[in-house]
Amino acid sequence: MRRFGTEKTRALLCLCAALLCFGVVPIFLRSFIDDIDKWTLNAVRYSVGAVFWLPAVVLLRRRLRAQHIEAGRSVWLDALLPAGINILSQVGWGACPYYVSASTIGFVVRLSFLFSILFGFLCLREERPLARQPAFWAGAALCVTGVAIMFVPRLTGARADLWPGMAILVGTTVCWGAYTVCIRRCMAAYPVRLTFGVISLYTTAALVVLMLINGEPSAVLSLRAKTLALIILSALLGVAFGHVLLYRAVHALGPIVSSGALMVTPLITLAGAALVLGEEPSAIELVGGFVVVGGGAALVMGKARASRAAE
Repeated sequence: MRRFGTEKTRALLCLCAALLCFGVVPIFLRSFIDDIDKWTLNAVRYSVGAVFWLPAVVLLRRRLRAQHIEAGRSVWLDALLPAGINILSQVGWGACPYYVSASTIGFVVRLSFLFSILFGFLCLREERPLARQPAFWAGAALCVTGVAIMFVPRLTGARADLWPGMAILVGTTVCWGAYTVCIRRCMAAYPVRLTFGVISLYTTAALVVLMLINGEPSAVLSLRAKTLALIILSALLGVAFGHVLLYRAVHALGPIVSSGALMVTPLITLAGAALVLGEEPSAIELVGGFVVVGGGAALVMGKARASRAAE
């Protein structure tokens, strides 16, 4: 019993650390927009993540060969589709801070949970009973309504320049939803660290090519040491540590509790952006953001009820 309690405590600490990682990354990214272009920033951050994961890929590949898991399968081939989706999502994620505020990113990115459910309906039979839960439809409606509240008044007014930012941000959440389902379908046979490591290597290669085509790699050489250190820190928090901590929490606490806790991350981003960046969202933006979070909470509730009904 004591061991279980210790395990649960560690999982809760991992979950809190993951929430902090995901909550502060939009603030980091927004703070870099005057120092470096989005293509170069994306490539540098993911390169740091890839270097971090490379030893895990090498070691786990050796173990996989020793265990002869599902002969004929290749983690490099199985990872192609999820890596392709991840590349699209990372391009969008890297571009978002150049168009919209950190707090807006923090709220709207919670839409990814809705899209992961919708893609789950299409691709995973076990997810379809969720459609019978009223909480799902209420949550979906709240998420869409919240985004509309946040963006529509400004898009129809003098800030029509926000259209690209909104499209990129929502498109990124769609890709993340598809990525989650794709991981379950394509990579279930492999350890989580190996999966993230291989996908990180693919993603880094693509982002470096995009940087060479569209970015200014030489800008890295002119960065202040403090800025470069913060870029590396943001990469470790967002690319390397955050996902591992979250999956550690999911393993011990379950996906429902972990998904519900993720709805807190916009509040971390909101508070941090106000303190660090001086961002002051309007009242209508805050209302819309909290409606999105409420919709996400309703989706988690519907997911929990569907899981209990299936037992």
